[in-house]
Amino acid sequence: MGENTIGDSEYKLMELIWEYAPIASGELSNMCEMIHGWKKTTVYTMLKRLADKGFIRNEKSMITFIVGREQMQQQQSEELVTKNFKGSLPMFVNAFLGNGKKMSKEDAARLIDMIEEHTEE
Repeated sequence: MGENTIGDSEYKLMELIWEYAPIASGELSNMCEMIHGWKKTTVYTMLKRLADKGFIRNEKSMITFIVGREQMQQQQSEELVTKNFKGSLPMFVNAFLGNGKKMSKEDAARLIDMIEEHTEE
């Protein structure tokens, strides 16, 4: 996967690919028209872009993904923190929890466990 990012529509298309791959491009196009109202040409244009960016493979009109959902989410999360919070995870968490939002004790404990797991010695 390169430095390329994807837009909201491409991400929606990727969600279908992750769920149904391998899938024929025609079937995927039909699905997209039913779900999102997208025309065949729109879907094929997005498939071409996703393939050019290295996110999917289109071989003999069968679509498979190269980049998994978790990998994509990690990349987008890193980009969000870098772009909007100067790379500061604490600034992101502070913004996320701003305006008096509360989290459950279970979520807080899971976050603490994750932080401890990823903390350098």
